[in-house]
Amino acid sequence: MSGLFALLPAGGMLAAEESSGAAVSFPILTMLILVPFIGAVAVALTAKSRPEITKLIALMASVGTGALSIWLLFAFEQGEAGFQFSSKHAWIEQWGIGWHLGVDGISLFLIVLTGVLFPLAIVGIDAHHDEKPYLAWLLMLQAGVMGSFLSLDLFLFFIFFEIVLVPMYFLIGGWGYENRVYAATKFFLYTMFGSAFMLVGIIATAMLARQDVGYLTFDLVEIAENANFSANVGRWLFFSIAIAFAVKVPIFPLHTWLPDAHTQAPTAGSVVLAGVMLKLGTYGFLRFGLYLFPEAAVWSRSLWLTLAVIGIIYGAIAATMQKDLKRLVAYSSVAHLGFIILGTFAFTTQAISGSVLQMVSRRTSLAARSSSSSA
Repeated sequence: MSGLFALLPAGGMLAAEESSGAAVSFPILTMLILVPFIGAVAVALTAKSRPEITKLIALMASVGTGALSIWLLFAFEQGEAGFQFSSKHAWIEQWGIGWHLGVDGISLFLIVLTGVLFPLAIVGIDAHHDEKPYLAWLLMLQAGVMGSFLSLDLFLFFIFFEIVLVPMYFLIGGWGYENRVYAATKFFLYTMFGSAFMLVGIIATAMLARQDVGYLTFDLVEIAENANFSANVGRWLFFSIAIAFAVKVPIFPLHTWLPDAHTQAPTAGSVVLAGVMLKLGTYGFLRFGLYLFPEAAVWSRSLWLTLAVIGIIYGAIAATMQKDLKRLVAYSSVAHLGFIILGTFAFTTQAISGSVLQMVSRRTSLAARSSSSSA
């Protein structure tokens, strides 16, 4: 297990990004976040009288991001341990917060899936009304998801994790169906509930790790490699961030926001929700929970395995009883994500590799089904 999560540090403050020790002049990971963000701003500033320009800008930004992600896929060096294309810059130096990005085998295909899925959602699905803010929120959502998968700084990850919440709230509430306000509010409250615990846990982790690291930092790799939390402290910190990921997955019994959000969301929202957003929770368990607090993860594995099995059985039974196809997809997601959690906490190389594979393959098929169910 230790070999699986032995992620190597990027190696100091870099002015450019690196890939396996070779300097890369083009900041690919930063651009994966900036391109959709700039596209969202450009769409928001476009005149309402030129809707064709608005759609073109959104499409160019999303396609450009997708092209960058595909380039990253082919440039990624297989067999190289640790993070590649790492980008590390001081941001709020006195608080130990930095702009630290990196990609490895766990996040690579999730980034590619995010880059490819959003252009399809934009070009294949019409907003029906108020297209300008709709496209701006979609691009902002893409930037937030990309940032979440790329962040190697705890505070930076928290920011992107929360950025994802805002666009989805407005997409459901503004372009959803008859009960959209209820579904959007429920989604927002559940996610904010988990995020409050995460913020406390992240700050506490950085403060307590200061004794071992020697200075205040939110850097994931530095804390994971240098901090030595006691068993009780590590378990409390693990559960503080695990609550947020359990809500985002979602794990039974924190799943009740998903059927409403999935059913009431506009088609593009359902596609993105099924395709990439839910896996932020499973990815978070792997990247942050198991990597930072391996002892706590092993200690609590029985709880997560039990909840995963309950979710699998409950989700499957509930899915067979649904008459609405989107609700069927939502409940089947609870079951399928239970299998991913099951693989994650089995703590074998094969099981964890299978859970990562399921994150990509299952979400791709569900995104397609979400699109067809709304057609």
